[in-house]
Amino acid sequence: MKYTADYLICYDISDAKRVQKMGRELDKLAIRIQYSVFYAPSASQEMLFDIMETIEEIIDPEEDDVRIYTVMDAGIRLGQAIDLTDVTILS
Repeated sequence: MKYTADYLICYDISDAKRVQKMGRELDKLAIRIQYSVFYAPSASQEMLFDIMETIEEIIDPEEDDVRIYTVMDAGIRLGQAIDLTDVTILS
């Protein structure tokens, strides 16, 4: 049985072209949560290595910051996001 885990990928990239390229590439590999935050559910080690390789090809390690966190709580699930500009209370 292959080991899989959930990962959260967050980045702060200083160059607009690299930001766009990172977003396009990660859109192919993970689920976009926010502009620079992605979620990779049930990713295998091979998938994680693919993500890391993609990141290394795009970033400038002197200027950019990318972090990959392992999601440890199996109870985390994605649901509808709340738009803070719309203060309508849902019941």
